[in-house]
Amino acid sequence: MKIQSMTQVAFGAALIASIGFIEIPIGPVPITLQTLAIMTIAGVFGARKGFLAVLVYLMLGLIGLPVLSGQGGLAPFVGPTVGYLIAFPIAAFLIGWFSERHRSIPGLIGYNLLFGLGLVYLLGSIGLEFVLGIPFADALKVNIPFLPGDFLKALLAAVLAVKISANIQVRRSLAA
Repeated sequence: MKIQSMTQVAFGAALIASIGFIEIPIGPVPITLQTLAIMTIAGVFGARKGFLAVLVYLMLGLIGLPVLSGQGGLAPFVGPTVGYLIAFPIAAFLIGWFSERHRSIPGLIGYNLLFGLGLVYLLGSIGLEFVLGIPFADALKVNIPFLPGDFLKALLAAVLAVKISANIQVRRSLAA
């Protein structure tokens, strides 16, 4: 992996970690801006680097750094957030993969809604079902308060990713 790619992965992980400290506790899963960062990074850096950035972020949490909504260590990976944490790198990969092929604001909004929210809610709800021992329908309902804010995050992430990517392309063409 080239230095530029490693720097982008590290930047992505740092962005997710730093923005993840902003949280509003509303139940077993807090409202955070992690998904905004993950969707934006995947839209800008693509599948491989987006996936790796999220994986590095999760590893930082696993080794004990308090980057997972102020927590670190094994607890977030065996608690109510496990399904969401598992979904994050998968969502980043899928958003990144599709954005590499079609990077437009409407396209990214769709990818963000489908993978950044739909897949994350699905796997998160499965995690809640198993960890909390509640029916899947009840676990799915836990996501309802997140819908308006997450929808806005998906829109904002799409706009940011397209604008940042366009800026990167302009800078590359000027440097050439």
